[in-house]
Amino acid sequence: MQNNRNLYSSEVRALYKIFKSQLPNSIILTGQDTDIISNIAKNLASLIVSKKLINNCHNFEDYLLNPVHEDSNFILKIEPIFLEDKQRFKKKLYREDIKYVNNFFSTKDENDQKRVCIINLIDDLSVDAANSVLKIIEEPNRNNHFIIVNQNKSKCLKTIVSRSNRIFFGKLNYDNFVNYYKGSENEEYLNYLYQITNGSSYLTKQFIEYNFYEINDHFKTLLTNKKKVKANTANHYIDYLHNFKNVDQAVPVFFNYLQLLINDEIKKLCNTNENNLVIKLLNIYTLIDSLNNKNITFNIDFENVIISLFHRLKYD
Repeated sequence: MQNNRNLYSSEVRALYKIFKSQLPNSIILTGQDTDIISNIAKNLASLIVSKKLINNCHNFEDYLLNPVHEDSNFILKIEPIFLEDKQRFKKKLYREDIKYVNNFFSTKDENDQKRVCIINLIDDLSVDAANSVLKIIEEPNRNNHFIIVNQNKSKCLKTIVSRSNRIFFGKLNYDNFVNYYKGSENEEYLNYLYQITNGSSYLTKQFIEYNFYEINDHFKTLLTNKKKVKANTANHYIDYLHNFKNVDQAVPVFFNYLQLLINDEIKKLCNTNENNLVIKLLNIYTLIDSLNNKNITFNIDFENVIISLFHRLKYD
């Protein structure tokens, strides 16, 4: 992937205005492309704790959009916890998982040193954990700061939002999107990903990582012709997902990809008379959404979820 100083330039300029004024105790960066936004958050934290002088927006933009700068003892990152015994990431972070934040901020430093806690993502925090963060924000110290990365704006407590400066990051335009991924995929596939993800770099990165394009044509065939769903089709997809090191992480992304494929097919049918097919595809979309939620909520073995999906494709 390429770096591009034009990525999110308007959002970074808005961030520069906040940076040059009295720095707030909490800044929320909201947007779908959390891989890029989290890098911006880390670079902003590095800039704050280093006390580096930035004299203009051009230099500020360069600093934030370049590769991630060095870590610091004055930066604390709250990120997904990998469970070694289960070989997957913890699905939620609770109050106990972030209790060390208080100790981080209560440490006394000389020379008016600033400290920054990055929360990446606040979407992954339980309500009790988010309320713990809120309590710290409500007792502000001019040298303590939160930079909060947020993907779904509804998953950030309104009380935290009301006490923070928030910047919304829109989607990348097509040229920046292609330039960002230049060298990793051919432009024809990038054009396709831009269309089905609505320009989401976050989803695109996942789909490229898992190489879901190789199932593209096959699954589209299954959507329109149930006779193509064979007795071993489910096992074929189960084996495919087993090839990934972290299957639990791959399965929700897999379902997201299938839903976007279906959505793309529905768009193509909107100006045709294929109403029955549109209804069928909408039902499959809803089914996948339901199975994905059950997989996440109840920790059902993904093999059973996949078998259920293709059984319904075959017989509904």
